[in-house]
Amino acid sequence: MRDKLINNFLRISSVPRSSGNEKQISDFFVEIAKNNNLDYYQDENYNLIIRKKGNIEGDSIAFQVHLDMVCKKRDNSNHDFYTDGIDVVINGDEVTAKDTSLGADQGVGLAIMLTLMEEDSIKHPDLEFLFTVEEETTFKGVITFPYDRVESKKMINLDYCMDNAVVVATAGDIVNEYTYEGQLSKKEMKSYKLTLDGLLGGNSGDYIDRSRDNAITLLVSKLIDKKVYLTSINGGTFENDVAVSCEIVLQTNDVLFNELGNSNFKMEQVENDESFSLEDTKNIFKQIIDLKSGRITEDSSGNLGLIRTIGNKVMIKYLYRCIKEEDLEEFSNSKSIFNVNMLYDDHIWKIKENSNMLKKYKEVYYKLFNEYPIEVVGQGGMEITSFQEAIDGIDIISIGANMTNIHTVDEITYISSWEKIYNIVVNMIKD
Repeated sequence: MRDKLINNFLRISSVPRSSGNEKQISDFFVEIAKNNNLDYYQDENYNLIIRKKGNIEGDSIAFQVHLDMVCKKRDNSNHDFYTDGIDVVINGDEVTAKDTSLGADQGVGLAIMLTLMEEDSIKHPDLEFLFTVEEETTFKGVITFPYDRVESKKMINLDYCMDNAVVVATAGDIVNEYTYEGQLSKKEMKSYKLTLDGLLGGNSGDYIDRSRDNAITLLVSKLIDKKVYLTSINGGTFENDVAVSCEIVLQTNDVLFNELGNSNFKMEQVENDESFSLEDTKNIFKQIIDLKSGRITEDSSGNLGLIRTIGNKVMIKYLYRCIKEEDLEEFSNSKSIFNVNMLYDDHIWKIKENSNMLKKYKEVYYKLFNEYPIEVVGQGGMEITSFQEAIDGIDIISIGANMTNIHTVDEITYISSWEKIYNIVVNMIKD
């Protein structure tokens, strides 16, 4: 089965699937359905449902994963994610990509589902394969998904990243956009550009400690007590990912530090004759520090993933996660000197008491490995809540193969872990 999983991962990786650009990968799976005489339904957003008739009695089981991937590339790469497939590199058990993110999240889940669709030797009840779009950005897939067409009341989500664990609940999250409009004016001061880059990145739900030390917060924390006049601040790429770089242009007459204890920090004098007022600068810096990143409490975390300056306007995208409803509500009602617009939210996936899916998974896992899987309450937002709320009585677990440095150019996954998850799944559905 190793060769089939590898080949299917390569087939999927050859198809561009950036978030918002899922038509090709959705159509790829439509062709798979046609070629294997499987029923399918594709909606106008390229969400997709494929059905495979069972060869044994039993309740229908759905598998679910998102079609899109996070697209990152090295500065010297000419890769075009809209037209180019991923250049996959296999070295023994390790799988990486050349100069780009790999898309293991969730190309691995897609490969496992593709293998289940095409494999005729396994015993299984009726199966449904549910594919969503734009999970990595807008959650458009689960917002528009045709839930009324789903027949299964049992579901296995394949969007996790540890093969010795099973996710049983996740925090809810809120993504806000903060905007501030100040006043730029000319000043007779020296101007500097400060750059910090090359920090460790990844999905902020998986790498909470990295989020705490993101480039934006780290650089601003060194300036907040200085008498400086901000001209611009730009950093990060996406609210859900750890910001690995930040660039600040400012004016000052004070002597600034010339090092941060980080070899990737640079400061140079530049030509620039305007900046915000001292009050505007302090307001912007204070908002950045107040939007805490990393672990906030035992139950919550945050990530300041993106900041942009356009003229006299500063825009921040920030994600807050928590497992407690009251804390999410308190955050949503919090005041700010910035204008605040909620972009989207995802409700808490609560633990299902007496879950038969969890019970079955634990039994199969113990039978195969003589130990039980770790039960995880995740910080990363997942699509499961939407399915749980839309389909009455559905019983869901989330599992997945090992992968590290998710959402970065250093993303790695492991073929032996793909085989492990596939083997568990086949044993779950056969009886």
